[in-house]
Amino acid sequence: MTIPASVFQSLNAAFIILLGTSVAGYWASRSSKNKEASSLFKMAVGTMIMGTGFFFMSAASAEFDANGSSAMYWLVLAYLFHTIGELCASPVALSFITKLAPVKYASIMMGVYFAMTGFGNKLAGFLGESASDLGEFVIFTGIAAFCIAFGLLIIVFKKQLNALTHGAEDEAQTDNQINYSNASQCEAFI
Repeated sequence: MTIPASVFQSLNAAFIILLGTSVAGYWASRSSKNKEASSLFKMAVGTMIMGTGFFFMSAASAEFDANGSSAMYWLVLAYLFHTIGELCASPVALSFITKLAPVKYASIMMGVYFAMTGFGNKLAGFLGESASDLGEFVIFTGIAAFCIAFGLLIIVFKKQLNALTHGAEDEAQTDNQINYSNASQCEAFI
């Protein structure tokens, strides 16, 4: 059975709708149990999950090289893992930037974040071009290994990186607790 590649473009949106609440609930549950749920940890885990998605593309490439075709489930699994990784990393990164940036530079820093996203897309184009020389298997496996190694590196140096944030995340959590406490008091008053 052949399905046009364009149909798979809807998988990311569908997975976001289906899994967004579950991923947010998972992190909230971890936080309520006093388990590690810092922004840096979430971004590191998200990066590693996205990297794992590229291993499915490596498997699809290997299957295509062996059989001349590959199964659709490789692409579905890749989209699934990329979406879960995106849900762990992207919203947290945007929030983290607004917490860390000085107020007068917050807009500029958000612009830099999105500019780096554009730069990443340009880099992806260069990697795609090199796939014709190196092969898809090498490119996908290399991306997977890089993402997982980078995520592990963030986890290894998380304590030092958290020190560089000067407690910005702790202040935001305290503000949220105060706001929640005020909301609870208002509900009790009503």
